[in-house]
Amino acid sequence: MKYRNIRLRRLVAVLMGIFFLSTGLLKLMDPVGTMLIVTEYLKFFHLQFLLPAAKVIGICFSFLECALGVALITGIARKVSAWVTYGLLSFFTLITFILWRMNPEMDCGCFGEAYHLTHLQSFLKNVVLLLLAVFAFTPLHNLGSPRPRRMVAAWLGWAVLVVALVFCNRHIPLVDFTAFKPGAVLFAAQEGASSNEYHSAFIYEKDGHQRSFTLENLPDTTWTFVKVDTLYRETPHTETPILSFRDADGNYQDDVAVQGKVVVFSVYDPAKAPWEKIRERYQAVQAAGVRPLLLVMATPEEMAAQDLPMYFADYKTLITMNRDNGGATYLDKGEVIAKWGVRDFPRHVGEDLAADPVDLSTRVSVKRRIQAQGFCLILGAMLILL
Repeated sequence: MKYRNIRLRRLVAVLMGIFFLSTGLLKLMDPVGTMLIVTEYLKFFHLQFLLPAAKVIGICFSFLECALGVALITGIARKVSAWVTYGLLSFFTLITFILWRMNPEMDCGCFGEAYHLTHLQSFLKNVVLLLLAVFAFTPLHNLGSPRPRRMVAAWLGWAVLVVALVFCNRHIPLVDFTAFKPGAVLFAAQEGASSNEYHSAFIYEKDGHQRSFTLENLPDTTWTFVKVDTLYRETPHTETPILSFRDADGNYQDDVAVQGKVVVFSVYDPAKAPWEKIRERYQAVQAAGVRPLLLVMATPEEMAAQDLPMYFADYKTLITMNRDNGGATYLDKGEVIAKWGVRDFPRHVGEDLAADPVDLSTRVSVKRRIQAQGFCLILGAMLILL
């Protein structure tokens, strides 16, 4: 009976490990998206001084979840894993309880962009996990001991995670869960869509306070520009992604992005953008007979030194459309065909743009899914078969 109880507790620990590894990987594979989630948390808890480290914090938490998942699945360092599990779940439970009671307009980010929970669902999920942890790790002095080869599996699993961490920080996510995923059709391509449904709000800051201005009523130079938000006069009843951008005069030009083949270069942080590569690829797309669009999160005055035609969009739209700063998104009549990060942009882009859009979309999507599935199979085989 005692042996069966240990086996049952061990099974619960393994299931928790699979959960931690899965949720951690969803965030680890999209470090920019995780950064956005952490940024919302830091702003909510008034920890703005940590905002420059938001990406690092997100990566650390994601990797910790994955590493803990590996430890729980393999069963090594069981007492240490138990205490780390208690600590993480207690922290998450407290945070989600606060979110549930205060109900801010933000996502918990438990599953990255893949799946969204309400604050109550997130809190209850953590309570259930905490109760399972109590069952799996009580008493702490009777957790059993792992086989020696499990230590080898754990170290190999952690090594694979490090490789994944480096890869995911250098490339766009292998699996796209955003609204602008391949196959999505832009709102402007829908019948009856109109750019008149929304307008721009220019956010400036002065003496620690932010205020919204219109293009016709911008503040004096004592105010510091922060961002541009797109506000909707009436919330569109649609789940299709909305790519809204303006010309230098503040007029929306969304229809331009749905006219035939278009490659959109999105720059959400102009100060850190690889402008030489963007210029070179902009010209390559143009030479291939396809219209390039450069969308930047800035004001026309700030980009006056650049010699490329450009339009202006808000930060959230650009970073959602393509996670890489300066990455390219290929559209055909408003449908998202393919995405490339700065390091993934094809050398012979003219050949890809000349190919059938459906074939290209299938080829790129299948390639990335095979890479993601291959990684998961390798990691799973190491943890289970060893």
